[in-house]
Amino acid sequence: MNRVRDLSRRGVGLLLLGGAAGFVRPAAAGTTFPPGAAINGALPPLSFDMTRASDGQAVTAAAYRGTIPVLYFGFTRCPDTCPLTMFNLAKVLQRMGKPAEHMRVLFVTVDLAYDTVPRLRRFLARFGAPPEIDGLRGTPAELAGLAKRCGVAYRAPTGPDAPDPVSAITHTSLTYVFGPHGQARDLLGNMGSARVDVAAMAGGFERLVRTIG
Repeated sequence: MNRVRDLSRRGVGLLLLGGAAGFVRPAAAGTTFPPGAAINGALPPLSFDMTRASDGQAVTAAAYRGTIPVLYFGFTRCPDTCPLTMFNLAKVLQRMGKPAEHMRVLFVTVDLAYDTVPRLRRFLARFGAPPEIDGLRGTPAELAGLAKRCGVAYRAPTGPDAPDPVSAITHTSLTYVFGPHGQARDLLGNMGSARVDVAAMAGGFERLVRTIG
């Protein structure tokens, strides 16, 4: 857990200072969320080609136009930060009620050796049902491409029986919020906390949902 937390703190700093991939700069516009950082125009638009966990179908970012996509990079064997992040996001969706129908929380696995589509689907069923909560699994090249666009650092073991996945797998633990046209909007660094303000988060997402036209 400590290594994931360290990557989370370092990731926030690098992204906001422009050091993660050379393209991120502090955004001028204010964040939609009180505990977030606005990244309007600081990241490239959402783009990927991956396999969706709920139905095993190949999807691209275009499938999520007209919704509010929320990306989190993690792995199903994670004992703490990843499930807590998904639990908190699920609580936010429940708090939102009907507007949550326009949300798409997408868990992107970094553990390709272990997280098969069925495993990813079973893990996410603990938190909610598609299409509001779903997973994405890519090839190594597809995952690397999406992670680079988001400035995400990760490392995972190469075999399904690799020992001690808690210490072997590391990843930037941040939550990325995109607008209905695929534009990067906000960066949330606290969704893996036990003290998330669910009401404030729900209000922020509801404001974003109202931008869907």
